[in-house]
Amino acid sequence: MFLTFLCSSACFSQDIQVSGFIKNAQNLPIDFANVILTNTDDATIVHGATSQDDGHYVLKNVALGSYILEISFIGYTTYKYNLKVDGDTKLDLVVLQESTEELDTINIIAKKPTFKKQSDRIIFNIEKTSLTEGSVMDVLKSTPGILVMNDEISVRNSSNIIYLINNKRVHLTGEDLQQLLAGTDASHVESVEVVTNPSAKYDAEGAAVININMSKNLITGYNGSLYANYTQGIYPRFNAGMNHFYKTKKLDIFANYSYGESELEIYNRSDVNFIEDNTIVGTWRSENDRNTKSKSHNANANVDYAFNSANVLSFSTNVNVTPYWKREGYMETEAVDSSFSSMNNMDDSKVNVAANLNYVNTSKSGDVFSVNLHHTNYDYDRYQDINSMYFDENDQFSRQNIFNSMSDQNTKIFSAQADYSMSLEHDIDFDFGIKSSLIDSKSSLDQYYLKDNKYWNDDENSGVFDYNEMNYAGYISMSKAWETWQVSAGLRGEYTDIEGKVSSTNNSNSFDYFKLFPTFNVSKEFNENHSLGLSYGKRIERPTYSSLNPFKYYFNDYIYLQGNSNLQPTISHLSTLSYTLKGTYTFELYYRYEKDPTSELVFQDNTSNEIVYKPTNMEKSIDYGFDFLTFKPITDFWSVYFVNSIFHTRDYFKAAQSGNSTEYNETWSVYSNFMNFFTFLEDRSFSGEISLLYMAPMINGSSNVSSRTQVDLGIKKSFKNGKWVASLKASDIFRTTDFTVKNKYLNQDNQYYGRFDNQWFRVGLRYNFGNTRLTTNEKEDTELNERNRLNYESSHN
Repeated sequence: MFLTFLCSSACFSQDIQVSGFIKNAQNLPIDFANVILTNTDDATIVHGATSQDDGHYVLKNVALGSYILEISFIGYTTYKYNLKVDGDTKLDLVVLQESTEELDTINIIAKKPTFKKQSDRIIFNIEKTSLTEGSVMDVLKSTPGILVMNDEISVRNSSNIIYLINNKRVHLTGEDLQQLLAGTDASHVESVEVVTNPSAKYDAEGAAVININMSKNLITGYNGSLYANYTQGIYPRFNAGMNHFYKTKKLDIFANYSYGESELEIYNRSDVNFIEDNTIVGTWRSENDRNTKSKSHNANANVDYAFNSANVLSFSTNVNVTPYWKREGYMETEAVDSSFSSMNNMDDSKVNVAANLNYVNTSKSGDVFSVNLHHTNYDYDRYQDINSMYFDENDQFSRQNIFNSMSDQNTKIFSAQADYSMSLEHDIDFDFGIKSSLIDSKSSLDQYYLKDNKYWNDDENSGVFDYNEMNYAGYISMSKAWETWQVSAGLRGEYTDIEGKVSSTNNSNSFDYFKLFPTFNVSKEFNENHSLGLSYGKRIERPTYSSLNPFKYYFNDYIYLQGNSNLQPTISHLSTLSYTLKGTYTFELYYRYEKDPTSELVFQDNTSNEIVYKPTNMEKSIDYGFDFLTFKPITDFWSVYFVNSIFHTRDYFKAAQSGNSTEYNETWSVYSNFMNFFTFLEDRSFSGEISLLYMAPMINGSSNVSSRTQVDLGIKKSFKNGKWVASLKASDIFRTTDFTVKNKYLNQDNQYYGRFDNQWFRVGLRYNFGNTRLTTNEKEDTELNERNRLNYESSHN
């Protein structure tokens, strides 16, 4: 009978509610205020809720007892009250008082981007600015030190980049990376770090690291958002999605889904002069118009479970599914005495799934031990059909050539990594770790040509390419900071075993290598106005799996992209000397030397009239320059950042169609980015930015690339304390990002003009619900460099 009475009392206590209303001094209700009950003994949170639109709140299932009631909202002084619950309780109206000093401080920090330069990185904070109302790709376009042109990302003239989100690796390249970044909502982005000299803890691959920090949550509860963006370029594009985040004392759950439909138009024009004995013997002029339609699904999920304050287990996954991707291309080519036109239609589908399991243990002394397991499964299929019609000098039909192909690539990646961080005596931080990975990539191509009303297998252009790679790595690093000095040094060793087989030729390319990668950083702060830094790092860039695939991808009968199974990794050395004045103005000198750098070179065969785009190891590349960057508030509502780089590049390459002689291409160039940030209205709810980007003519291997300019505009307005957010973005307002690529040396004379769908405007609307003070624990992928090489896309694809 006694146990029955206890159970009855417990059941009864679970129905008890504590409720009330919250308003401000102007008698207006406050919605989304945090209402919590804490234990009077140890201040642990027992119950929590948020107020509704009318200021009403309800705490349900409250047990009998004594508590401390806390009510808080950003910009107001926290209200505390000792509460004894002996039944259903309706509290008196609570009026929160504004905290003017706190409100002003928070608004200034939250609405203006901030910039910080450290010896090895740039930190750009953009939380709650207009930059976050769009995609992660839009954020990167506005980040100092990052250059994004035609969705191709580079740092200090290098596209060999490691991508992280919350220090977890995003391992994609080409269209896969572009699709992920363009399809990922940026509303939770807090800051972007551009690491120009990565430490030994990072994978040796990557000349730079871009780390996208998502804001963290400290309050229990639930929040979410729904958003939609409409973009009008040459054709319309649409993207919509939702974010959900739930946190308890031990459990954090984040889930995101987005769906996008896109239609893009790309126009290219190329001119080729075929040369024999220093004389032009033929000329081709081609125009290529390509229309691409796609539909894609992106989903991300992350679950963190804290067993206690020392042990946390995490599972994360991201899924990208592109069931519909169709490109229709039409190319017309005119010669002196003939012409031909080609229809090039492609139908692609792709599934990309990555999963990570991560465990972190933090000891009482602050040492951290972590283990990460990763698996990726990537499946990519393409059907291509090419139909070419030939005409004579009288524009009369002469013949027809039809062929099609079916190709697929399946890549599986397995990785395991363990890291340990500890602090030694004399404030020395010590890190070490090991990693192993296995990559199994299989690509196949079946090509058929039409003859006598029957399709025949093209054995020369069909086959299977098997690629297997094992990688073992270990690292050790140390750092120390005292008074005005900071020093860090590390060493990473990697052993790689590779085997590639081509079934159509029975060729096998197998090799292994072991390499060491040292890093070093030292900085000295003389006083609050002057600081100096010196850094050095050695890095590696391994070929993407598709770039190793030796099969041909055709644009028409005579122009194609072909992989290279003999590609070697690129080794680079980068040294930087930097000086910062008053913490605002940074001046840098850098020198980079690359051995066997990979570039997509263009070769014209003057005998067969073929044009081949082929990833090729050049002999070396030397790049040095002077950078200046600053971020400075001009007024209370206007701040600017300015980045300017003057640099010289010299590339040495083999002229494969010109006697295989060694040639070089060099130039001085300038890159400038000037961005203005504005905040308006007393509550800072209206913000915007205007940016100007200029790139002088530069080189890429044997190619000379023309100058480009881009002007962008963005604005953002929030309503009802951030519950609704409207945004507008205009890109390439004056359509000045068109460019020309020229190759002219020895018997090579060709040029390419490209016009991409960069001029567009986008309108967006977001609705935030739940406790809008919560922020996400979103993670993307894991620390794994192999996944970064999944896809290879030609700039002409």
